[in-house]
Amino acid sequence: MDNGKSLVVRINDRGPYVSGRIIDLSREAARLLGFKEQGIARVRVKILVEQSLRLENLARNGEFPLLGPDKGPMPEITAAQQPNVSLSARTTRANTERKKAGDSALDLLSSARNGTVIQTPPVQTDIWIQVGAFHSKDNAKLVLDRLASINQGEIFEITSEGRLLYRARLGPLLSVEAADMLLQKIFAHGFEGAEIVVD
Repeated sequence: MDNGKSLVVRINDRGPYVSGRIIDLSREAARLLGFKEQGIARVRVKILVEQSLRLENLARNGEFPLLGPDKGPMPEITAAQQPNVSLSARTTRANTERKKAGDSALDLLSSARNGTVIQTPPVQTDIWIQVGAFHSKDNAKLVLDRLASINQGEIFEITSEGRLLYRARLGPLLSVEAADMLLQKIFAHGFEGAEIVVD
């Protein structure tokens, strides 16, 4: 999100296993996206649903087009039990921006064939630690008051399923490293459900 670069990658594990992270990338993917040296970056992940389902159906029939014809036959595999997943997601920011060239799934798919990086304008974001969401504004304020000694906070009002919620957040923070350190302090105060959010 800091430099506007996009890349199609294949997910091959269930991670990441670090709090506040949404994806771990290979060194080569990080190099192509321009953050290998710093190690961490703010990213937006989009699931290419149609392509993923097509590749899954081909794989069930023993076909692996991305590996190429010279890779030889694949070994026999036994599939694990299919988990129940939901591909729906919500964001705290209304998407009022028009899609730019290179931002669509079709653009990403076409770039996946030759491994190129798509360049779009960077996106300005803020990093917050969300401590919790409450039905009572007083409860959200109490939480922020308890954590006032370690960082300033704000209350964000949202409507979810017709009900008003109050999100207690600390920040904004200037870097992912600062968010990591603050998150550990919040955990030490007993708020194990706190999480890093980028908005």
